[in-house]
Amino acid sequence: MYRLAIFDFDGTLVDSAPGIIDVMRTMVVEYDLSMETFESWSSLIGVPLMKQMELIFPDRPQSYHALMANRYRSIYDTKAVELCPPFPSLKGVLERLVEANVEIAIASSKRRAIIEPVLEHHKLAGYFRLVVGSQEVANHKPDPESVHVIANKLAIPHKDLVVIGDSTFDLEMARNAGVDGIGVTTGVHTREELARAQPRHIVGGLDEALPLILNGRMKH
Repeated sequence: MYRLAIFDFDGTLVDSAPGIIDVMRTMVVEYDLSMETFESWSSLIGVPLMKQMELIFPDRPQSYHALMANRYRSIYDTKAVELCPPFPSLKGVLERLVEANVEIAIASSKRRAIIEPVLEHHKLAGYFRLVVGSQEVANHKPDPESVHVIANKLAIPHKDLVVIGDSTFDLEMARNAGVDGIGVTTGVHTREELARAQPRHIVGGLDEALPLILNGRMKH
């Protein structure tokens, strides 16, 4: 059994992709952006917002990136709880992990100040030992810093932890950290895209990930 399960947030614990994409569509209309820009942007869910701006507007100055990021936040932040419904199996999975003495943490590219109110609203905050958001690390996914920070703070060896995420960024982070990864197909990346990041497993959702977490790396 793994001693620590590190979950991504968007698309893994909460079904937030539709709401995120709706906010993106609002901005595409507001700023008269192209469909190509929208398609490129929507594929970057899981990347910190400012990095998204740099990637989709490489020829624009940082001031423009900041303007767009701030506008996105002004739309999204007021509706974060509404736009982040937990997946139906989430609470049951968390309860089983706690019963099995598995530590639970979050490594997200979203700001912790947005994640924590969602967890509190749905009475889920108590299950998580640690939430590491975009402002807690200098290097974001797929860099392994978030994994290292969580493992060090909770004093759990890397061999005893697993990362669960819905994007290639999550699974590449796991691979770069030298730890196991479980991909879930509940976000924006397809099974084929997830497979390119070479996770240990790919499953359809949290309920399928649960027995893999409980069995651990040596039982497969």
